[in-house]
Amino acid sequence: MTLTALPPQLTYRDREFLKAVAAGRVQLTCNAEPDVYVDGLAWCDPFGARALIGMGLIERAPVGRHGERITALLTVEGGRRLKSSFR
Repeated sequence: MTLTALPPQLTYRDREFLKAVAAGRVQLTCNAEPDVYVDGLAWCDPFGARALIGMGLIERAPVGRHGERITALLTVEGGRRLKSSFR
């Protein structure tokens, strides 16, 4: 599912999650609905994280086997939104 309209502002939780992605602390599992881990622990808001993925702010590293945890990457748009949220 891809969302067409981005929310006007990121929430505090969204910003913190994107900062963790930018720092390389987030992993996603390789499956249709990825499980989300931050610092090796399950993330408290997997639905919010999946929404950020659907908005194109986060993506998975391109390689991995089904079920494997792989590093989450901040997209160019994700970096732009994160940077602009502090203005």
